[in-house]
Amino acid sequence: MDIVGINKQEQEVIFRVVAAILHLGNIDFAKGKEIDSSIVKDEKSRFHLKMTAKLLKCNAQNLEDALIKRVLVIPKEVITITLDLVAAVGSRDALAKIIYSRLFDWIVEKINISIGQDPNSKSLIGVLDIYGFERFKCNSMSLKWNKKNTPRRKSIGAT
Repeated sequence: MDIVGINKQEQEVIFRVVAAILHLGNIDFAKGKEIDSSIVKDEKSRFHLKMTAKLLKCNAQNLEDALIKRVLVIPKEVITITLDLVAAVGSRDALAKIIYSRLFDWIVEKINISIGQDPNSKSLIGVLDIYGFERFKCNSMSLKWNKKNTPRRKSIGAT
């Protein structure tokens, strides 16, 4: 990572964020006492919640509230509602995805800066990762190449 301009301090942040994403994915939820509510499932999940908060340098209770509650701000009133089990899992997964996405975008930006990528360039590099084809400003050449060189799939029916 040193070669592409990511210093030791930034590398530590990258590793901390990746570890936080992994811990975040290990937080499980259970049904709460109230109807349509959820809670952190057990001590193992609470450990992962605390580790995630520590790695992201945030308050564990605030992180828990963000995962299992939704705050609605309307004129003259703030309403907090609890999320059911499915919504809490969705909240956890959405947070993990956005953290990953922001980290990925930051790393790509650092690499582009280190290789002298002109920010106004019309030719950009596309990267295929586990989430699919990433688009950086303009990806038309990559998409054309992908469409042209991907073999057509034929459906195979039972005979």
